[in-house]
Parts: sequence; C-alpha cells; structure tokens
Amino acid sequence: MTPQLMGIVNATPDSFYDGDPQNNLSTLFAKCKDYVQNGADILDIGGESTRPGATPVSEQEELARVLPLIKKARQAFPKVQLSLDTFKIPVAKEGLQNGVRIINDVSGTPNPDMFHLVKQYEAQIVIMHTRGNPQNMQSLTQYQDLLGEIKDFLSAKIAQALSCGLTKEQIIIDPGFGFAKTREQNYILLKHLSVFKEPGVRVLAGLSRKTFLSQQCEKPPKRKAQTLAANLVALQNGADVLRVHDVKETRKIMNFWQELQTTK
Repeated sequence: MTPQLMGIVNATPDSFYDGDPQNNLSTLFAKCKDYVQNGADILDIGGESTRPGATPVSEQEELARVLPLIKKARQAFPKVQLSLDTFKIPVAKEGLQNGVRIINDVSGTPNPDMFHLVKQYEAQIVIMHTRGNPQNMQSLTQYQDLLGEIKDFLSAKIAQALSCGLTKEQIIIDPGFGFAKTREQNYILLKHLSVFKEPGVRVLAGLSRKTFLSQQCEKPPKRKAQTLAANLVALQNGADVLRVHDVKETRKIMNFWQELQTTK
C-alpha cells in the first residue's frame, strides 16, 4: 500500500506550532490549496488544540472554526480526502455530513458511539494512544512495558471498533508521539514503530515539529530538519500515513523513499 501524506490544518489560535489568533477562512483555505498543490492526499482540519496544557473549547466554538473550511475545501478539492481532528460526537457528525471521510480522534478513548457514527457514514477513524488529557498527560508517562502496553491498548481499541461493525480497512492506529510520553519513549516508539503493524490496519505517524525532536532548546521552526529525518525513519519502519506541516518537503522524501523501494 502506498503511504499517504496528511497535511495539518489547525484552525486554532493556540496550537503549538501553527496556531494563530489571526487564523481565518481565507488564510486557512490558502494553506489547504498550497498543501494540495504540493501533494497532500489528506487534509486534517482541527479546531481544538491538543498541545500540553491546551484549554478545551466548546462544541459550538469548534464547529465555528472548522465547518466553513470543511465546506469550502470539499467543494474546491473533491479528490482530496478530508479528515477532522476531533473527539466530540456532534462535531464529528457535522463534519461527516459535510464530506469528511476520516475522523482523527486523539482522545485515546473513542466512545462506541463514535465507532457507530463512522460506520454509519462509511468513513474511517484514527485511534490514537494517549493517557489523561492535554492538561495532565505529560505527568502520566510511567510504563512497565512501553511498547507492549501501547500495542495492547491499540489492539483492544481495534477489537472494540470491529465489534461495532467497522472493518480493518476503516481503522488507522496512531501510537501517539508526544502524548503521555517522554523524549526517550518517543524515540523508542519511532525506532520500533513496526511492532504496531497489523494486517489490514494502517499506522499513522504524527511527528511534525514536536518538542521531543528539539536539539539544544530550539524553538519549533528549528525542528524542520529533525521532522523530515524522523518521517523518513517512520516510512522505513512501516508508517502508512505521515501527518505533517511541511507537505512539500515531505512529499519529496516520500517520492525518494518509494523510488528506493523499487531499486533492486
């Protein structure tokens, strides 16, 4: 299966890398257009930051941020898959009714109703591993067996989704880089990403510009080189979807990697 490229579109004022109080429909749509022109397969639109310490927002506020963009992007880019980064059922439903094909649920504990909703709309769901919430997750990093516990968690969620009527082709799993993990634990996850591979279920790697990639206290814009390198490692270790801010550069890496695979 050819890996897919997912471009991050944060319709938020406070996301850790590209949140901006000046975000509006025009600037966000321009980002979507740029991503599509540079090879994005999926646009992942989110209206609530999940960075450590982020403040929750209401359903109404989240919908006000994402729905106009979803509608405009659906009309402009009918061949590009739209993903909605949310864990709220009403927000997910509105998105699915307006052309969203993937629900990216970063809660770590998708409600069975979310699985049933995704099934109803014949869509897909990303199930991510995390602990707690953005306010406390970085204090919940104690594991007896990091890889084993995360794999067991995701396997249980896959089984639950299947019991709700989803197929494996509708399920994408995400080990949750940066969510309730230390720097060292994130590196272990990246190095051993292949342990999460399960036939029929795709693996998403969300590494883009995250804090654990920093070298010598660099700020987010300085994490670009490490992000690109980490995404190449993720491809080598079995990632099926790369979720990124740097679409143009990552597409070049993916093209290089794919050409490399065909070389005998």
